[in-house]
Amino acid sequence: MVEPSQLSKILKESMKGGKYTIGAKETMASMKGVKAIICTRSLPARLGVKLREEAKKHDVAVVDVGMTSVELARMIGRPFRVSTLALRSLGDGDLKQLVR
Repeated sequence: MVEPSQLSKILKESMKGGKYTIGAKETMASMKGVKAIICTRSLPARLGVKLREEAKKHDVAVVDVGMTSVELARMIGRPFRVSTLALRSLGDGDLKQLVR
């Protein structure tokens, strides 16, 4: 699992370009071009299974972080809960660190 400080740095860098999607349903609908999906433990089980199946079809890495949706939202500076975050503009080095 990635440390919170390292995760925060990776997320802030990859979100600068504006190429990301927030939310599980939105992520499933726009899976094309996604390099990694960040999932919190607040993600409902049924939705999590569907999301992982769709990610597997598109060969996308799914990273489970041990935090709640509120904690992830605070980390990325959003005033609402974020259960899933799909990243499109992510460097290869950052992707390797997340998948580890």
